[in-house]
Amino acid sequence: MGQAAGPTGAHGGSAGSYGVTTEAGAAAGSDGRVRRNLRTLATLWTINGILRLAEVCWMMIFGSMVFPFLRGWGRDVVWPFGGRWGMDIPFLGGLFFVGIFLGLFGVLHLVLAWGLFQREPWARMLGLVIGFLALLRFPLGTALGIYTLWVLLPESSGTEYDRLAQGGERLNSAAASS
Repeated sequence: MGQAAGPTGAHGGSAGSYGVTTEAGAAAGSDGRVRRNLRTLATLWTINGILRLAEVCWMMIFGSMVFPFLRGWGRDVVWPFGGRWGMDIPFLGGLFFVGIFLGLFGVLHLVLAWGLFQREPWARMLGLVIGFLALLRFPLGTALGIYTLWVLLPESSGTEYDRLAQGGERLNSAAASS
């Protein structure tokens, strides 16, 4: 009489009051958030990466034409030790470095999108890191960062993503699309 006989869950653990197993509660109680949103998330990161690379290319190719003052900024500065040296070279070199740095983020966004499409095990962690960084880029980056964190951050999403990654299913395979 003092011992309650509870039903046994599908995974061998004892079932809670709602029929969800406590042993595999996160996997069984998952709402499918990752499965439903992973393709959309990967597509948005692809678009964001392409737009980032286009922005960087535009800045590096057409930036000096649109902003001509950048071409001759600080020209013919006399230095304390003698001689003349134009400041446009380091300034434009700095813009080039910034362009390369921002371009690397565009490539990283495309790598993340590919990893999410392929359900690579490392893509969830990369998505969380880039999602947090995207919060700083208001307004579209912030929205994409919030969506990324909403899909990938919860513990149940981690369990579901791990299960999907181990299952070997790919989002862009013919079996998944039909």
